[in-house]
Amino acid sequence: MKPFDLSKFRKDITKSIPGISVGFHDPKHWISSGNYALNYGISGDFKRGIPLGKVTMFAGQSGSGKSYICSGNIIKNAQEQGIYVVLIDSENALDETWLHAFGVDTTEEKLLKFNVSLIADAAHIISDFVKDYKTLPADDRPKILFAIDSLGMMISSVNAQQFSENSLKGDFGSKPKELYALMRNCVNMFGNLDIGLVCTNHTSKSQDMFNPDDVIAGGEGPIFAASMVVA
Repeated sequence: MKPFDLSKFRKDITKSIPGISVGFHDPKHWISSGNYALNYGISGDFKRGIPLGKVTMFAGQSGSGKSYICSGNIIKNAQEQGIYVVLIDSENALDETWLHAFGVDTTEEKLLKFNVSLIADAAHIISDFVKDYKTLPADDRPKILFAIDSLGMMISSVNAQQFSENSLKGDFGSKPKELYALMRNCVNMFGNLDIGLVCTNHTSKSQDMFNPDDVIAGGEGPIFAASMVVA
């Protein structure tokens, strides 16, 4: 009996189904959060914080230090490792002077900053960037970190349309769906690439007496889709 050629099967499958990859893709590059205890809590290593190839969400109440860690320490440490940063600011709160105080290099050679309000716009930026990124030869692809501050402040397309019509009826659940789609697609796109995403999100007090932990904004979809959540 002729043996089954697994290598040929693998090549045929990868050619016939675009977008899939074969094998394991354990993280190779890690970025410190700037806090040894937090690094250890995330990765089990005092020097490893968040990995490229994954999606990490930091969630907490206002003033808990989310932007301090994600838009300050992590971006600074990523730049020191030669990782290019694409910063998506939905709160219009990341002033250049504030970033400089953390040691973040805001020149275009090290950082590209977008100010967005729509979840769809953030998805468009990331999707188009990754499409162009994949056209580069593998050896010429730089290490990239996307940072979104924050998921909680972004609005859905329904929200934007209603506001333009002077109506505030609610988004009928469109925001959780769009956030879930954004996070899920990023997880799938980044898996075999040296690209990572770190984002912040808001929390609110729980109204459930049997589950008193703070509730992360945006529904359960983004929580399930993220590779890891630091609450």
